[in-house]
Amino acid sequence: MDKNNHSFGQRFQRYYLPTLLIVALILILWMTQSNPPRMNSDFIPNEHLLEIVIGYIVLGAELAAAFVVATAGLHAVFSYLRGLLDKSLTAQIKSSESIRLRMGHKLSLALEFAVAADILRLAISPTASDLLVLFAIILLRILLNYFLEHDIERIREYKLVPELDQAYGLTEEETGN
Repeated sequence: MDKNNHSFGQRFQRYYLPTLLIVALILILWMTQSNPPRMNSDFIPNEHLLEIVIGYIVLGAELAAAFVVATAGLHAVFSYLRGLLDKSLTAQIKSSESIRLRMGHKLSLALEFAVAADILRLAISPTASDLLVLFAIILLRILLNYFLEHDIERIREYKLVPELDQAYGLTEEETGN
């Protein structure tokens, strides 16, 4: 009985949870499309000043997100080109997996900046549509992190990138080496 519960828990975590999150993301995007944002009519004293200050902060957060994505892309391209020079297929695979993991972590960071910008936007005049978009971005970040962690586990399991064990502070005895 315990084995079946454990098995269902693993199946739920591995397959059903990401599927449910993807379906939720699609539903949120569909709802946002059918309910476009509307202007909020609530009065806030000196709202124009608040809008200006938060507008610049949002711009800064969005620029930070764009910068992280751009530098991650450039770094990935240069690392990939460097990896092509290696004649060993195993080394090329290890290099590609390492690049993919680094890129995933950097995209996750960029999504953090995007979430921060959206939260600040909501501080001025939140609408239901704005909340749905924020929720969609948060779900996207959760999915990205879920699949990134899943890939890290698989890569560590097959020992494709030994540096991962060092990054997680594991000793040789813990990894079985």
